[in-house]
Amino acid sequence: MIKRTGGSMSQRWILALLLLMLGMSAVKASDGWRIYASYHNPTRALKTDARIFVLANGNLYSYDTEDQLVQFYDKTNVLSDFGIKDIGYSSTTKQVVALYENGNIDLIGLEGSRWNLPDLKQKNMDDKTVNELKVVGGNALISLNSGLVLIDLKEGYFVDFYPFSSQVTNATMSGNKFYVKTKDGVMEGDKSTNLLDANNWKKVDSSAVTFGQTTAEKEEEEKLLEQVKNFNIQSPIRNYSYKLNMQGNRLLVAGGNFYYPNVLYPGTAMKYENDKWTAFDEEEPIALVGKNTYNNVTDIVQDPDDSEHHWLGTMRSGIYEFRNYKLVNHYSYHNSPLTSILPDNANLQNFVRVTALNYDAEGNLWMCNNECDTIVRVLKKDGKWTSFYYPEVVKRTTWDHTMFDRRGWTWMVSRRTNSYGSSGLLVINTNGTIDKRSDDKHAYMSYFTNQNGDRYSPDLFYCVAEDLDGTIWIGCTPGIFITKSPDVVFKSEPTLTQPIVPRNDGSGLGDYLLNNISVKSITIDGGNRKWIGTLNNGVYLLSADGMETLEHFTAENSPLISNEINDIAINGETGEVFIATTRGLCSFRGNATDPATSMKSDKLKVFPNPVRPEYQGDVHITGLMYNSDVKIVSAAGKLVMEGKSVGGEFSWNCHMENGRRVASGIYYALCTDEDGKNGAVAKILIIK
Repeated sequence: MIKRTGGSMSQRWILALLLLMLGMSAVKASDGWRIYASYHNPTRALKTDARIFVLANGNLYSYDTEDQLVQFYDKTNVLSDFGIKDIGYSSTTKQVVALYENGNIDLIGLEGSRWNLPDLKQKNMDDKTVNELKVVGGNALISLNSGLVLIDLKEGYFVDFYPFSSQVTNATMSGNKFYVKTKDGVMEGDKSTNLLDANNWKKVDSSAVTFGQTTAEKEEEEKLLEQVKNFNIQSPIRNYSYKLNMQGNRLLVAGGNFYYPNVLYPGTAMKYENDKWTAFDEEEPIALVGKNTYNNVTDIVQDPDDSEHHWLGTMRSGIYEFRNYKLVNHYSYHNSPLTSILPDNANLQNFVRVTALNYDAEGNLWMCNNECDTIVRVLKKDGKWTSFYYPEVVKRTTWDHTMFDRRGWTWMVSRRTNSYGSSGLLVINTNGTIDKRSDDKHAYMSYFTNQNGDRYSPDLFYCVAEDLDGTIWIGCTPGIFITKSPDVVFKSEPTLTQPIVPRNDGSGLGDYLLNNISVKSITIDGGNRKWIGTLNNGVYLLSADGMETLEHFTAENSPLISNEINDIAINGETGEVFIATTRGLCSFRGNATDPATSMKSDKLKVFPNPVRPEYQGDVHITGLMYNSDVKIVSAAGKLVMEGKSVGGEFSWNCHMENGRRVASGIYYALCTDEDGKNGAVAKILIIK
């Protein structure tokens, strides 16, 4: 049986205090955060005490052979980073060495401590490509393209970096002697000499030195890998997440990429629901079109009339139809109006780039056929195809996103500029008649002015979203622009508002909201707040009007695994905010759920309830209407705290307005909508 482990609250605090006294760092769990790391395909397995430490898809877990418990390690508990390249174990110091792809290093004590060594990550050098990690006694040797790094594991510091003019592929040591395998041969160095002087290294016979694992070590590791490879650990199949699609409590993940030429991610599509992961079948698509063609899934949508019917869009080979996560159809240049970018090329099947899939309110599936004469294609609900030809967007590229607003208008984003024209927004108003063109209206906006008359032609348009008030929010390289009158896009010189945030320093001045920060994703939560994903600045949570930054999460100040965000999706029922990054998927438990349309006491949910002594987080009340008034009162009727819901949720930290934690007892949440017409009551039990 596989279980997650973790000590009690008191045990963790005692451990933290002891480690602090010893000069070590203990990392407690980060409330609200969760990392969805992939634990498939184990590649390393190291035996320590009674545990086997396993590296799988760049992530770390341990398996206790005595009690069969599995413990997962990530940025929410022990690790300082994400994306481990290799691991090693020192029986001398009782430490697991985790070497990250970026050169960062964690020394993990078997008792749960962590000592971080960021020196190599931070060191300015031409080539930090890591070739091997080797643990010998109480030392770690890291072979780089540019040289050799020596680490003292007992003291926890970098001893030295020895540069080599030839690439270092392997290294080991015996006594005071280092042996380094380079492209020019094996070099020997004595620790008692100045090894920063290249003259103190001498070439030796390579046959006299054994590098890497011995035969016995390899056989032992193979037996350990055999022991863990059949574990059915619930996790994503890969650390890929590009586009997210939230359907109720179901998260759909497309794990391709639409960035770099010839970077081919395997055809990754996944469903996450009720704490279980399901991967869409890859064998049938590969058998149909080939492994080199079925890749870079950049969109995934679900049929609004059939929850087990899905479509995958790819930037390479058209669209794929799935039922019950199995392939049933493939549409490309050979059996649909979709066309290839290179119709005369021998490999034309690899250039049918179909992205930006989305269903409209009538059940028609819209998509963009990139870099072709006719960009906009629609597979209608009746199974017939229709197309929209616009000369302004012929052969435009990187159509990343389709959004339908409350008017039924279609908004499509062309992210990048190419030789045929600039990036921009295509807006289509069909007037509700998808087969009739005479009453259509469309516009392509690639430039605009702000309210001060400043003209913009963004290098990159990334996203568009409509908030709960009907305001359109646009994300691009200069930042954020909004309009409360969407028909402005049909004007020859559109004017958009660039929100100005007051400095509140007495100067009367303000600054443009997220000025010159590339905004890649805008998602609206149940409280009409804006979750902003950026190119390299992490995630911002803005107030409903954008005037206040409520949170700013980065990889440096939180368990966020990368500052480069691909997409954000929100579970409106739980408030969980899923964040797709270039390094994988993580989430943060937000405090806004979708508001209810009515409010009844039996529909309100309180969690946790009861609130036990060891719990120090917030109590969450869900099932409220938008902007509800909430009063927390004691059993005697004394007002303890009051406020307004964020969307359909109210959070209370179990403190009174004076900041003191409340006493044990029963408390009531008296809830009314903002008009005072609907009311409900929830009971909360606090135990101290």
